[in-house]
Amino acid sequence: MKRKYVKPTLDAKGKLSLVTAQTQVSDGEIVAPSDIRLKSDIEQVGVASNGLPLYNFRYFWSDAVYQGVMAQDVLKAVPEAVVTMPSGFMAVDYGMLGLEMKRVH
Repeated sequence: MKRKYVKPTLDAKGKLSLVTAQTQVSDGEIVAPSDIRLKSDIEQVGVASNGLPLYNFRYFWSDAVYQGVMAQDVLKAVPEAVVTMPSGFMAVDYGMLGLEMKRVH
């Protein structure tokens, strides 16, 4: 079933709204917003044991640095681990990848 496109919204500071990019549940699993369009300061730092590139990045709405994958990479390798949120952005089920997204600092 095709989902209706929801235009992303910006907060008062002109940053992507956390509400727009919120995490949702897929088949009882929590998925993390992993769309490259939600991230800044992206730097590849390695490759996971499953062959996917690992990146350090910041979400537009946060100063924290995280390490994880990009949904666009996962879509090519393990498409069943990617879901499209109502906002139109993609999220990844890290459990299906045998990975965890980590906060670096």
